[in-house]
Amino acid sequence: MAPGRRAGAGAAVALALSAGLVLAACGSSPARAVHGTTPTTAAPTTTAPTSTLPSAVPTTTPTPVVAVAGWARPATTLPPAGGYTGVSCISGVFCVSAGGGANEADASDSTGPGVVNAWDGAVWGTPTTYFPAPAGAAATAPELPAVACSSGPRCAVVDGSGHTSLGDGTDWSAPAPLAGLPATPSNPADPGPGHTASRAAAVDCPTGQFCAYVDDTGHVAVLHGTSWSTPQAMTTTSGGRTVGLYQAGRPAVSCTGPSACTALVGDTVLDWNGASWTSSAAPWSAATTGDSAVSCPVPGACVAARGAYVSLRLGTGPWSTPHAVDGSGHLDALACPTLTFCIAADAYGNVATLTGSTWSAPTKVVPTPTEYASDGTSLSCPSDQFCMLLTGDGDYATYQGPDPNAAVTTTTTPVSAAS
Repeated sequence: MAPGRRAGAGAAVALALSAGLVLAACGSSPARAVHGTTPTTAAPTTTAPTSTLPSAVPTTTPTPVVAVAGWARPATTLPPAGGYTGVSCISGVFCVSAGGGANEADASDSTGPGVVNAWDGAVWGTPTTYFPAPAGAAATAPELPAVACSSGPRCAVVDGSGHTSLGDGTDWSAPAPLAGLPATPSNPADPGPGHTASRAAAVDCPTGQFCAYVDDTGHVAVLHGTSWSTPQAMTTTSGGRTVGLYQAGRPAVSCTGPSACTALVGDTVLDWNGASWTSSAAPWSAATTGDSAVSCPVPGACVAARGAYVSLRLGTGPWSTPHAVDGSGHLDALACPTLTFCIAADAYGNVATLTGSTWSAPTKVVPTPTEYASDGTSLSCPSDQFCMLLTGDGDYATYQGPDPNAAVTTTTTPVSAAS
């Protein structure tokens, strides 16, 4: 998911964000989801689909969600109604979503076509099939598609089965597999291909000529122009032996340019410097589970999220102590278009927002998914003035920031040495 990025920021705002994450970690208790006024999602009005290209008739009816400053009421007009696992926006009038395929929530264990859909700021267009359904509806590919767009528009769709496609939101190249994914010694945590949601991938495209790919088994590749590099298999150590990476859930990647990307696969961080990938430890323990999320708003600064926690890294320094911002423990999407504005979303339709140096408590902005509850939440913020949140059920909401011309006073809080 392309989180959006904004070039240029002073050391003061970097310090403000650092203070927000580090000081909170030193003295605050974990934020909890607000209960009582949180609405529930109505039961599906149709039976579960037998393909991951559901009916164009919405299968969930969003119940009223308490109004949240900046967020529009959720809608469910996105056809097909569910199975979307990625969204990317380059502005408030252009977003692309991707879904379908071998969806983990598909009741029949079949595979529908991979689909993409473009949004023009008001309505979603007709879905486009970029990956035809396999003969016999066998559960093969695509698996949990992800999408990233840059100006042009130029978009890339990738999936956990190693297929890629390029397009402009409407017209797409035929899906092509990456060059043979190299084999690595099996990770004992990896149940192998073929199980439910066995493979997932992430992509980010900071420019129209460069994208970076990572999957949940640690394979990485980069796109220059229209050609993907030969995938490389990153490894870790388990039980004293070298094994491939693996995480049960979606990996993440964020780039600020062709020579700076950061990816997350479970408890491993992967960094691209324009020539090669290196690995290091993530800020949380191996016991922290769930999807990964990362957003790098400017070169040298990245925010990562997993489970209930967020963490910040500035330059080549260490990651800050993980700070709990969502008591549900199911954060699965993150977007930081600037150093002082981030949104973290969880699998239940809640968002926590960093403004300046303070994280808000989680607030529900879309109904909790019911049919595609395991497919995760997708989030894209091309700027601090616009964001889109999308669930697997097809429920979505947009965020409109405050007037950027309004006078704003920012107070920078020094990081305490005791932290």
